[in-house]
Amino acid sequence: MLKNKGHPSRRDNLAVTAVALQDHILHDLQLRNLSVADPSKTRAPKGENTSRSLKRNTKAVIDTGLQKTPQGPKEEDPEKEYVLDPKPPPLTLAQRLGLFEPPPPPLSAEEWGSVKQRSVSQGDSMQPCPICKEEFQLRPQVLLSCSHVFHRACLQAFERFASKKTCPLCRKSQYQTRVIHDAARLFKATCATRIQACWRGHVVRTWYRDLRRTRPPTDPKLRRRFFEEKFTAISQRLLRSYHTDIDELFAEIDHCLAINRSVLQQLGGQCGRQLTDGDWQTIQAQALRRETSECSIRLPWGPAVGAGGSGLQRDLSFGKGNP
Repeated sequence: MLKNKGHPSRRDNLAVTAVALQDHILHDLQLRNLSVADPSKTRAPKGENTSRSLKRNTKAVIDTGLQKTPQGPKEEDPEKEYVLDPKPPPLTLAQRLGLFEPPPPPLSAEEWGSVKQRSVSQGDSMQPCPICKEEFQLRPQVLLSCSHVFHRACLQAFERFASKKTCPLCRKSQYQTRVIHDAARLFKATCATRIQACWRGHVVRTWYRDLRRTRPPTDPKLRRRFFEEKFTAISQRLLRSYHTDIDELFAEIDHCLAINRSVLQQLGGQCGRQLTDGDWQTIQAQALRRETSECSIRLPWGPAVGAGGSGLQRDLSFGKGNP
């Protein structure tokens, strides 16, 4: 009778163990949605859940009429380290029964410090990412609880395609991740060092170039070359100081020629008219009224011959074209 009574308990234990193992395997492979149970029985209707949550979260609000001062977003430290998965997953039935080891509890700040110190001593942040083989630079970086370091995007892609949460290097499962910025700080320090080296080199080269330009060397050949370069530089500076805009010079010459042509055309229009007989009679009358008996150009050699302005009349007749 005792043997017969013990059989059902063994069968129950075997059934519970089998269910626990199956549940653990499904949980380990992240295949929770492949449950054998009817989904309509295991899932509660959404309407009831929403109504219960609304009833549970309702609170009385008193409107005082005062406007609240808008608070801007708080500036967070860009180099602040934080854990990505602070809450461990719930224990499976197999882990509760002791068939598998439960996941380790969340690491404390001291434990994370020791893990980070081990990673720093190994120099993982100074080496490229083990997954993509590229430098970390300023991209997000994660530290695992097994002290291995990866790109955050690379680790997420590995977990998505592998369908398991295992370390790509040591294959440790149920690890914890923490965002760190060691590689970013090293990259910034390297960039600052390169910038400082370039600036110091520029300053030294400028100082040496000025020294070479102001102080002649002592070697005769180099000294001769130095003064030749000096003389060439001075000559080129003098040539550059001259105004050699030929187009502007030609434009100014054309402008002056145009002005001269216009003036000559105006004078030609005024002086080119021929005198008529009436004009000559008027001119002769004016000359007779002045009573001039001598030529203003030719000096007389003796007393004037004749009287009454006979010489003037002869000159006037000669001016009109009469011989």
